[in-house]
Amino acid sequence: MDATRADQQPLPDQLRPTGTDGIDQIQADITAALRSTIVLPPYDEVLGLIDTLKGHLGPLIEQAEEHVQEHRPGEVARYREHAQIDNAQFQLRAGPGEGLVSAARRLQALARSVQQLLRQIHHEQGA
Repeated sequence: MDATRADQQPLPDQLRPTGTDGIDQIQADITAALRSTIVLPPYDEVLGLIDTLKGHLGPLIEQAEEHVQEHRPGEVARYREHAQIDNAQFQLRAGPGEGLVSAARRLQALARSVQQLLRQIHHEQGA
């Protein structure tokens, strides 16, 4: 799984995934994180995916914070998007847990958070 190795550093043009390639890579990382948990992947792979998704999440949070300003105060969408941003910030700060099972659960929660923010940001852009 070379595309999701933790030792790869994101390129500057990948920090804001606005192009199809950046979004496709994020979707591929989400899919890898949300695959079946009947047989858990190796611990190192889980940690690598956690690092990869956290790398996606930071820039997505910034974009979501900009996007939420498009809504007027009092709109339900504004409160919903703020809640998603708060959850994403929690996921960004949280550690992997104490073992493989907790790390796999953290990975899935992190993947869902990235997925929600990606949808939130690109929903109105038709992506």
